[in-house]
Amino acid sequence: MSKLLPRLSATSFLLLLCACGSSDPMGDGPRPGTPAAAKVCDAYAGPVLATLKHQRGALHEHSSYSDGDIHSIPADYFAAGKVGGLDFMGSSEHTDNLDPLVFISLGSDCFTTPDGLLTCLTPSVDELNKWESISQQSEAASDASFLAFRGFEWTSDRFGHINVFFGKDQTNAKLDGGYLLTMESFWSWFDRSPDTPLLGGGNDSIAIFNHPGDKTLGDFDPGGNWWNLRHVPQADERMVGMELYNGGSSDRYVDWYALALDNGWHVGAVSGEDEHGTNWASPELPKTVILAPDLAPATIKDAMLARRMYAVVGGEDLEIEMTAEGHPMGARLGCDVNASVPLQVSVRYRDGRSYPGRIALYDKAGEPLLRSGGSRLEYALPVSANERWYYVRVENEAGEAVAYTSPVWVKAR
Repeated sequence: MSKLLPRLSATSFLLLLCACGSSDPMGDGPRPGTPAAAKVCDAYAGPVLATLKHQRGALHEHSSYSDGDIHSIPADYFAAGKVGGLDFMGSSEHTDNLDPLVFISLGSDCFTTPDGLLTCLTPSVDELNKWESISQQSEAASDASFLAFRGFEWTSDRFGHINVFFGKDQTNAKLDGGYLLTMESFWSWFDRSPDTPLLGGGNDSIAIFNHPGDKTLGDFDPGGNWWNLRHVPQADERMVGMELYNGGSSDRYVDWYALALDNGWHVGAVSGEDEHGTNWASPELPKTVILAPDLAPATIKDAMLARRMYAVVGGEDLEIEMTAEGHPMGARLGCDVNASVPLQVSVRYRDGRSYPGRIALYDKAGEPLLRSGGSRLEYALPVSANERWYYVRVENEAGEAVAYTSPVWVKAR
């Protein structure tokens, strides 16, 4: 060996040293002045990830304006949201009685006492135009630290319920044919401009599938669950979510979530309080977390359109980070075919404490693709010609689901 060393040039000797390794504390990562690792997916174009805050709030609330507590109005649940420390709250009264001059309440206490019936049949000034009154009450409740926004629940007890937010117009399933006859009335309304003469429309709105499986005529009816979640391409962009929790802690909706994703819907994960009493914003009710830099209405709407949101069961105060090559949850990635995309997920309590549970990664209904041994998970997502989806279920130490993320979608560009 000593006879070979003199023949090595200075350059060759340096290359030999580099090949043998180094004690450089930077390890194997990129060094200053060296190119970053090549990306396999299109560049992320959304808000800087470091600016995204975990805005925690509640969706799906009711008052006397539909069938909630007969002495309450939307201002009451907005106030409860602020007092409860939430960042946002979305109103969603049933549209059965939101049309002007339809002032009656349908709460259960309307029919228990004469006084209750009188209350429900006696209009107040704000109840003569509930839709406009909700807008005024939401604006009055909103400030820099809390966003209240208006919505409604399209209520078909045959096809299913849908929450609609951020639009100028509303539609009633009992009047538009959607209660028993056809889903097409809703999809047509959802695709029209709100300024369409006489008909109106909701193409300025976003919407969410509510509590799937709960509102059907029976298993015999093929129209149940929105025609078994038949994909409607023109609605896909603005059908932003599906409830994974509603009111309680059961996660019985998860198979419907997988079916929607398999059918081509790009829906994210949300929770619905669906509170009909006065327990709005209670810690034991499930919450939705939206990843957004601020609470401006346009910012929150854009974040929901981007599916940057996750569903958390009541009683758990979690923060979930999920990125795929620098893209947050909800992203639809176009990538190099046959490449792999690094996915990273971590879970912690909102106060910064580590979470003692584990994470399961799903790409289909049934058993998970992978389950972590703790509160961090990494996986290389394969890229193929067909779009594939991946979402995360967070589990507690007993193996119970406590949160679901929106998916990331991956396909070859």
